[in-house]
Amino acid sequence: MKFNRINIAKRLIIRKKFKSAKLLLNLLAKQNDAEAQLILGYLYFGGDINTSPEESKYWLKRSAKNGNAEALALLASASFRSGRWNTIADSRKYFLITLNAAKKGSAEAQRSMACIYAHGILVEQDDVKTMYWDERAAKQGLAESQNDLALMLLHGIGGRFDVEKALYWYTQSASKDCNVPYAQEAAEALAGIYSGEPYKELLDLEKKKYWEERGKFLGGLAYRGHPDWFYK
Repeated sequence: MKFNRINIAKRLIIRKKFKSAKLLLNLLAKQNDAEAQLILGYLYFGGDINTSPEESKYWLKRSAKNGNAEALALLASASFRSGRWNTIADSRKYFLITLNAAKKGSAEAQRSMACIYAHGILVEQDDVKTMYWDERAAKQGLAESQNDLALMLLHGIGGRFDVEKALYWYTQSASKDCNVPYAQEAAEALAGIYSGEPYKELLDLEKKKYWEERGKFLGGLAYRGHPDWFYK
């Protein structure tokens, strides 16, 4: 019953019926359900103008206290003034909370850690650590990380060169209908690879055509407006 209510609430949120969604979620959140608390806290950033910053922070803190790593990650990066969240650290405190959330399994925090090390913000730039965190997020299905991991493997950045694995991760990303625009980017990358760039031995015109058509199909789909965890 709990998962059915959560899924119905998510569908209502996608349709911007926030009031109805909150009625369902509040019942679970008051019973200390961490996922319901996460979603209630997220609504301030997810389009509900009737969710206040104070309400958002309250539910995110409760969810994080109940062990939800994505709530902790959102708390770390949230700007309760602008109603937005960042993916790049701007303080040592943010970095440490994000690292904690990443270690606890937040794919969004793992992606943030990859970005932190890729750009060398608050830490020294480190391709090996960038790859480490992108790989952890990629294994959880995060398409942005799958794409960047594939790119690093394709060119040997981060200490590992593995064309087969690069193709695997691009294919994982490009196979998701719901992950525009990252799936489209992956399909276009695969089309380029099978056109013989950068390695002529991978030339395969049939696969090139398939991924070109796949990229066009994905380009016609609507961009989904919520984080990956919301759709799980």
